[in-house]
Amino acid sequence: MKRRTRMVVSVISGVAAAAIALFYASSIRAEAERVQRETLERYGGDLVDVCVATREIDAGETIDESNTAIEHWVADLLPPQAATSLREVVGKTATSRIPKRAVLCPLYTERRDSTLDIPSGCVAVSVAVDEAHAVGGALEPGDAVDVYVSKDAVADRLGRAQVIDTSSHATDGGKLAWVTVGVEPAAVNEVLAAASTGEVTLVAPRAAEHARGGEE
Repeated sequence: MKRRTRMVVSVISGVAAAAIALFYASSIRAEAERVQRETLERYGGDLVDVCVATREIDAGETIDESNTAIEHWVADLLPPQAATSLREVVGKTATSRIPKRAVLCPLYTERRDSTLDIPSGCVAVSVAVDEAHAVGGALEPGDAVDVYVSKDAVADRLGRAQVIDTSSHATDGGKLAWVTVGVEPAAVNEVLAAASTGEVTLVAPRAAEHARGGEE
């Protein structure tokens, strides 16, 4: 009798557990459908299957099934060229950080050309400089600058150079901390020595010429 009772209790418990699980799944599905309806009412448009990041993916990581999934998104809210299947992104390498829940698109996997465009007859030299000593940080690759070094309250002009890259440009808008310039090979030692012993300032040529004209 006791054994039969235990069997009955076990069956009832199993049925109850299955019912609870079914109810939970149904409630989750109903909640998802409610959110979906509200989204459609708010933004309109059709739902599209797209590939999203299930967790934050760091630059350099390989995209695969462990960090991505297919979800429904409102078409009008998707980024350009959003991936609509896993095969479009699996095996690719993230070239920038992908936030969790972000829709995957070429922006996160495109290759960026990091080769420096060094002017003919020049060599690339990087100098530490802040915005206050680099035309307010407004320098862009290709700009011509005059390189000055200040030491003991005296400023000496080292020569003309061309901006090749900046920390702001390399980090898409970060704070200026260094500038890479193209200088003649004969001036490399002088620029490096000046940068290690004094404070380097990069001046726009027109501003420098105007300043000299005012002093005259």
